[in-house]
Amino acid sequence: MSVFAISFAAYTLAIVAIGIYSARFSKNSDEDYFLAGRKLGPWMAALSASASSESGWVTIGLVGMAFRQGFVAYWIIPGVLFGFIFNWFVVAGRMRDRSAELGALTIPDFFSLHFKERLPILRIISVIVILIAMWLYVAAQFSAAGAAFSAAFIDMDYKVGVVLGASIVLIYTVIGGFRAACWTDFAQSLLMVGVLVIFPIYLLLNHGGFDYVHEQFAAIDAARTTADAPSMLAFWPEKTGAALIGFLLGSGALGINFGFPGQPHVLVRFMALRSRKDAMIGGFIAVTWAAMIIWGAITIGLIVRALSQGSMEWTGELTAQLAAGSDNAGDQALVLAAKNLIPGVLSGVVLAAVLAAICSTADSQLVVAASAGTNDVYARLIDRSGKKSHPIINRVVVFGLGIAAMLLVMGESKSIFGFVLDYGWAILGASFGPQLILILLWKRATYAGCVAGMATGFSVALLWKMLDLESVIEGVKIYNLTLAFISALIVNVIVSLLTRSK
Repeated sequence: MSVFAISFAAYTLAIVAIGIYSARFSKNSDEDYFLAGRKLGPWMAALSASASSESGWVTIGLVGMAFRQGFVAYWIIPGVLFGFIFNWFVVAGRMRDRSAELGALTIPDFFSLHFKERLPILRIISVIVILIAMWLYVAAQFSAAGAAFSAAFIDMDYKVGVVLGASIVLIYTVIGGFRAACWTDFAQSLLMVGVLVIFPIYLLLNHGGFDYVHEQFAAIDAARTTADAPSMLAFWPEKTGAALIGFLLGSGALGINFGFPGQPHVLVRFMALRSRKDAMIGGFIAVTWAAMIIWGAITIGLIVRALSQGSMEWTGELTAQLAAGSDNAGDQALVLAAKNLIPGVLSGVVLAAVLAAICSTADSQLVVAASAGTNDVYARLIDRSGKKSHPIINRVVVFGLGIAAMLLVMGESKSIFGFVLDYGWAILGASFGPQLILILLWKRATYAGCVAGMATGFSVALLWKMLDLESVIEGVKIYNLTLAFISALIVNVIVSLLTRSK
């Protein structure tokens, strides 16, 4: 076995051990399995929430996006940071206090208890949204794991990689629940920031820096076959009018912000905070962490593209994908660069960071989906015995959803960037984000408005993508999340005003 494989195996065993060990501190209650007893401190909450939101789309999808598009990829930085700032400094403290007042364990719980609904309409809609979106989201993470393993270990088939990645996540998540997800995500967030800050700096220092990148990108621009092909060097997009607005509000720039207030796997961290004061401290930690890893992922993608232009032998597979017009071109840039440019032990650590990003999202999403199935369907609507613990059902739902997600991507590798942002992220962001914001910030929000807004956000986000309506206006790409979020917000406000009690 190679040094590369040994170092990666050591990391994997350590993460599984942390997850299993955390179960020693668990208590026999659904509140502990889903919210760790509402006792998360600012460091644990901030880093575990950040790692769970910045999934394999960062270490694989964002690196690939920068590889394909060039310097314009840096627009993702404000696209992410604005969302982090709003979430932590506007939503987190209010969410923590209101959920504690209601005794809510889950996001469907929060909506249902806030409006004191008699018929579980809002609860059922919330559960449906979570199960569908989380199924797609977790599947994207397992697909990323399969692609990463097949790139790192030449003899490993993509499907074997999917099974291996899913197995690692399921082992500790089934056993430890939310507490295990938080502990392992905390450890993985530290590994991610170490790799995604130190590795790009190492590449810049040893491969000519940004001057070399600029030189190679200038050569790519000079060889463009069409006048309207985008420049690799341009930070400001070469668009005007409606096309420019479409870009700025799209998934490659500021549009990604609309998804942050609606991610249940992040919101449950706010619900689990010890106090509102911890939300402010956690905000500074989370924003700093996000800025570093987003910069690092984009910079790695740029450097590897420049190296491929310089005819580095190991980049042949990446350039072949690019020439074929593959949506996945460059997605394996981080793994291949680590494997070929640094010693085996360190390259194994980089692969571990890729898996860390994948695991830190998948485990949290599995727990959230399990909470929807157990607490919001079984405990609230079927059992009604008042029992506070359903350990077997909790674990069965986690395991079942994990297997279903794994089966969805066994056929072929998915484009992690598009699959995450266009489906899982967009559906959750549009369904829950506008409704949550109005509940926390607008006293006139009504039950009918919330139901109408949630149904609108879910429908528009899903159908806009499935019917391929993004380019309904020629030359303008309309991001489904942006459209669905604004539509849901408007519908909620209008219906709330019409149904407001005197």
